[in-house]
Amino acid sequence: MTRQVGVAQAALGFSVNSLGACLVLLAGDLDAPPESLAWLASSFGAGLLVVGAAGSMLLRSGSRPALFTAALVTAAGAVLLATGAAAAVAAAGALLLLGLGAAGIVLVTPALLRGPGAAAGLARANAVGSVSAILGPPAIGALETAGADGRLALLLAVPPLLFLAADTRPRAASPVDAEGSAPALFPMADRPGGTPPAGRDRSGDTSPAGKDPSGDTFPAGKGRSGDTSPAGEDPSGAPAPAADAGTRGRTRRTAGAWAAIVAAVSIEFCFTIWATARLRDTGLSDGGSAAAATAFLVGMAAGRLAAARLVGRGFPVIPAGCGLAAVGTLLVALPGAPAPVAAGLTLAGLGVAPLYPVTLARLVGVPGLTAARSAAYGALASGTAILAAPSGIAVLGAVLDLRAALLLAVLPLAAGLAAATALPPLLARSRT
Repeated sequence: MTRQVGVAQAALGFSVNSLGACLVLLAGDLDAPPESLAWLASSFGAGLLVVGAAGSMLLRSGSRPALFTAALVTAAGAVLLATGAAAAVAAAGALLLLGLGAAGIVLVTPALLRGPGAAAGLARANAVGSVSAILGPPAIGALETAGADGRLALLLAVPPLLFLAADTRPRAASPVDAEGSAPALFPMADRPGGTPPAGRDRSGDTSPAGKDPSGDTFPAGKGRSGDTSPAGEDPSGAPAPAADAGTRGRTRRTAGAWAAIVAAVSIEFCFTIWATARLRDTGLSDGGSAAAATAFLVGMAAGRLAAARLVGRGFPVIPAGCGLAAVGTLLVALPGAPAPVAAGLTLAGLGVAPLYPVTLARLVGVPGLTAARSAAYGALASGTAILAAPSGIAVLGAVLDLRAALLLAVLPLAAGLAAATALPPLLARSRT
């Protein structure tokens, strides 16, 4: 399972983070402005909404069928997007690559890494994708500079995807586990008619007492939602059924974690999709801007490798990351020369790196939320962000310019995410 997650994230990171450069090159081939192809990037968001809505059904039989199908579909999409000479063929490739294949990989990953230390595990998995993503834009830029079509670099993602499909192909179920030698994706309690194994509740949470699956600890005698009220009574003193109070707390925590993922992914994809176009505005060639856009991916890879260690030590990675992302955005938007813009992209990448894995781990760690539901909610949140953020940048860029659009989009999102993360501890201190 660890091997499968690593290969899947490597192929996903390479393909998705090459998309911005591919859109610029495809726009040149079609003699159209890059902004007119923003809808191709939005296909990833639309696919995440679809698989998120159907997440419980798609994952009901376990991880192998979902990963097997996602790997094959992603490989087919990469071939079409890399070789398509017409808009219709490229659109079909983007829909397969992003809208179905990559979305399926995103859906499965958090369910596989659910449990104690989920934040660190997700950070490491995303770090693998970020390291692989560094190879994409330089490969595209090198081919373009050499006179070939840079989009052909997407074909490098096909062999690992085919290996992943072979590694996860459906096999005969054993009497112990329908997934073969790997543990089941979900506990039996999350499947129709199942009963929870001894020592595990229906949420599938096996975290030790006193520790949240995201790695956060809480004081003895205090619930994971932070509520210290006696059973059957809410904080205002009015009596309420314990079950209703728990449901309300879970709903509030789920909604907050969901909104945090939307903000985190929105910030990330503002740079993922538009970094190459912003560098091209500074006077770089298409190949040069695609290669220089790697600065953001380098920052992301370094930040996620570091985040896996910082999360376990209680470091406030989200407020610190939002601050770095805001400073990086100023450097990306304000100067007119390539060097400071690339430096800003590196700094923004360092700040953005921990936002998605940590916010996703908090959603996965909501007590009482099953693995299937948390994975589906995570996909829905990512899809919402990917649909809204790049398209919003395109609209603002058409009205103003790309520099102003980045400032108006990223800075409020970073400030809101940092404030929302700092609010619960402040409220907890005010109650004591």
